[in-house]
Amino acid sequence: MAKSQSPLFGIDASGAIGDTVVYGKWKGIKYARRYVVPANPRTAEQMKTRDVFTFLNQLWVVAPSLLKEPFAAYASGKPLTDRNAFIQQNIPNLREADDLSAFVASPGVLGGFPLTSLTATPGTGSVTAEAGVPSLPSGWTVDHVAFIILSDQDPHEDWTGVILAQADATSPYSVTFTGLAAGDYLVTAYARYTRPDGKKAYSPSRIVGVTVS
Repeated sequence: MAKSQSPLFGIDASGAIGDTVVYGKWKGIKYARRYVVPANPRTAEQMKTRDVFTFLNQLWVVAPSLLKEPFAAYASGKPLTDRNAFIQQNIPNLREADDLSAFVASPGVLGGFPLTSLTATPGTGSVTAEAGVPSLPSGWTVDHVAFIILSDQDPHEDWTGVILAQADATSPYSVTFTGLAAGDYLVTAYARYTRPDGKKAYSPSRIVGVTVS
């Protein structure tokens, strides 16, 4: 890459000129380089990542606020958005998977203590989920446990399922999802805490599978 003291007769420029030369600036230094046709590789491994990336973006659009909240907290102060954080946490887990059993609904933020248990009991068109919270150090309190249920599917396909969320602020922490069609679902949950310093902390999520008849 050659330095350019005066591209386009002394006028600052950027971009391609006639598919021959590309002008630009990097760290304040003007440069010119040969135009190269961008590649669009489509190997099997690259397509896995692209497909899961598309799936996660589609899921994020319809995701309830209880799913987005811990990723917003995780991204705070970092050079990424809550959506970026959600995709970053889930692509490594799902790119080789054919279901959502490794789905992350909370990455864990500010030392949130993990749930001790998570169960999901199916009924006719319903699922009752219950979670256990550990004994907490002095000054820590539980705000609520957030429960999210979503249809299980291959993450390399377009999102076509159902995703619902509820929270329970009272022990024993439990919610019931109703109006569900027959099929395979995953229930995932995390706890939100208030720390002694007043900051909100989130546990890493747990997940279990359940079949609705």
